[in-house]
Amino acid sequence: MIVGATFLTMLNNLGNANTFWVYAGLNVLFILLTLWLVPETKHVSLEHIERNLMKGRKLREIGAHD
Repeated sequence: MIVGATFLTMLNNLGNANTFWVYAGLNVLFILLTLWLVPETKHVSLEHIERNLMKGRKLREIGAHD
């Protein structure tokens, strides 16, 4: 939705290459934010995650083992 609303304006103002680089940079930024903010819960049971949340652990630590 955001791309649809901004693409043509950016294309007219910045040109093809710069529009591509803006969106590429935003993708890299959002990938890094996702890796930083979304906790790894691989091989962690839902019950363990729930226990950690009920203990008041930070969201980034919910997959940590006791």
